[in-house]
Amino acid sequence: MPRYGLPSKVGFRTGESGLIPGRPTLILIHGAGGSSQSFLPQIRSLDGHINILALDLPGHGITPGPGRPSISSYAKWVQEILSGPAFDSFWLAGHSMGGAIALEMSLLFSKKIQGLILLATGATLAVSSKIITGLQEHPHQTIEKIIQWSYAQGTPSQILAQSVQLMEQTPNSIILEDFKACNQFQRRNEISGINIPTLILVGDQDIMTPPDCSRFLQKEIPLSKLAIVPGAGHMVMLEKHQEVNQSIKEFILQRSDSSIS
Repeated sequence: MPRYGLPSKVGFRTGESGLIPGRPTLILIHGAGGSSQSFLPQIRSLDGHINILALDLPGHGITPGPGRPSISSYAKWVQEILSGPAFDSFWLAGHSMGGAIALEMSLLFSKKIQGLILLATGATLAVSSKIITGLQEHPHQTIEKIIQWSYAQGTPSQILAQSVQLMEQTPNSIILEDFKACNQFQRRNEISGINIPTLILVGDQDIMTPPDCSRFLQKEIPLSKLAIVPGAGHMVMLEKHQEVNQSIKEFILQRSDSSIS
């Protein structure tokens, strides 16, 4: 598989068509304890329209660790691996912690970023002390709770169990470090300086990053638009992937020089 100038140890997923010159490119950054698998519906559906590259952050998926202790250090890592000529310009999407990384990148390394897509995230990501303590003392039970809180009510138990298994593929020490990094993230006073087109998507049943977090982003980021997705929780891009994919496709292609549809 072509690596598009990415370092040899960096894990990633692309669509079957890869990165085609002349098409807009969308970089996807997953959330705490996740991996590029979090975006499989986007990779499959958007491939015919947009170049898709979903990354595994350090210590996640097949990218070796260690993880990173802060959102800014994750942002620096992403910026460094996208420094090659294949990524002269791109759209940037992030879910939850990945959204915080995308915000951080847009504040620190905005030159290449054409626009942002923020999925179930916020300008702060406060984490309950019960989650931090639980990951230290009772990791499996705590991850089950995190997954339960991440989906809308009525989600089949099989999907919840599969999501627990996927999250537990990430070492618990890195999951804990991710949540600590989220808890320290604070950019409420800076995000009004983001001056690129921004799409904000959140589920109306999200209790991890409630819709008010996204409303604040929309209020503060000048060129932003907000869509609240009915019937979705924190994993909006999986729970309501058709709606999310259509919103992403329209948002990027309407603002891109590419005429591919």
